[in-house]
Amino acid sequence: MNRMPYSAVAREQPPADWNVPFVPSTGLFAVPGSPPAVHGILLSRTPQTAEPIITTPRIRLSESHRAIVVQVVIAFAAWTFLAALSSSQTVVYLMQRGQPILWRDMLTSRFADWYTCALFTPLLFLLARRYPIDRRSWRVSLPVTLAVTSICVLLKYSLLVPIEHALDLNLRATIWSEISRNFANESMAFWAVIGIIHALEFNRRFREREKAEADLRVRLSEAQLEALRSQIHPHFLFNTLHGISTLMHRDVEAADTMLTRLSDLLRLTLKHRGENEITLQEELSLAGHYLEIMRIRFGDRLTVTEEIAPAVSSMLVPQFLLQPLLENALEHGVARTAGPATVNISAGVVDDHLEITVTDSGRGSMEAPLVGRRHGLGLANTRLRLEQLYGADQSISLEKLSDAGTRVAVRLPLRAASPRQRSAVPSVA
Repeated sequence: MNRMPYSAVAREQPPADWNVPFVPSTGLFAVPGSPPAVHGILLSRTPQTAEPIITTPRIRLSESHRAIVVQVVIAFAAWTFLAALSSSQTVVYLMQRGQPILWRDMLTSRFADWYTCALFTPLLFLLARRYPIDRRSWRVSLPVTLAVTSICVLLKYSLLVPIEHALDLNLRATIWSEISRNFANESMAFWAVIGIIHALEFNRRFREREKAEADLRVRLSEAQLEALRSQIHPHFLFNTLHGISTLMHRDVEAADTMLTRLSDLLRLTLKHRGENEITLQEELSLAGHYLEIMRIRFGDRLTVTEEIAPAVSSMLVPQFLLQPLLENALEHGVARTAGPATVNISAGVVDDHLEITVTDSGRGSMEAPLVGRRHGLGLANTRLRLEQLYGADQSISLEKLSDAGTRVAVRLPLRAASPRQRSAVPSVA
């Protein structure tokens, strides 16, 4: 093999104008001369021959493996603490009796005693999970636990006594003499550990049950929201199609345009399928398509104005929030007014909440109450959706103005949209 001053690991093949020999035995390109920092080639100096550069891969543990490692570390720390506590008690006892303290022998004996107990920790965890001592299974679990702890005591001294003899400790002891002398104490120690494990297991199961119940409540709430939203769409669609069918008898071209606008609106709502909340800007886009349909129906006598504070455009609101509010204003205000009418949409921050109002100048009767009347499905549905989404941190009110018209005001908590939600805002075409 030719000797070269440098070897290289190439992430891609070097340029064709480089005279770079390939070394089959190493699977590397050997680059002579000074190391150029181009083309992703990592160089390392070698005195004799080109050799591969070995990198150690990073070991990534899964969530379950990390949990096991944490449990092992905690168990080891707990048994170490008990061994240290036992050693301290032995020191105090020897000092009170005026006996000499052989630190090496004493510490070795105490730690060997407790670490042999620690070897049974996985078995005790398995026992507590497989045979929990509770009201349903204690008749079976109690005898099984008693038998397993007794076997653990026998196995512990079958390990401990030979280890002590190998370390020149407690040479006069035998396995059976140690078992007969310490069986009750060791059994109580194992039962204490089992009690702690049961407490940990009961806490773990309680937290898992709480999490499952929380997930169930979320899924139930989402199902209820979806059911409420599915009521709005047919209700709105029925009213719009009814308007189109009425318009067909006097203006076919306008009815055709109205049907085209309806298809555009429905296509836009499909973009937000499965989303309970969208930004106010997106909601205004949906409302704009709906108002384009209504302008065909009401003609020039309908004027729509908007007063939207720039700071609230990216705030989250329930999808299809404005449509039933606008429908209420149009059907019970504008439609019952002979002359021109105005509908105003405003949004801003009031008392640390997002307040959205829809006001009409019509002279029709106010639709009240918000729930409990057949013709009030849109507003009643909106109130139920707000309660599902925000609980008590929301309100919706319907107010008859002193001069003429009606105002519907909705207050929501201020919640800004994430960057991903703000990035996909449909055009109001």
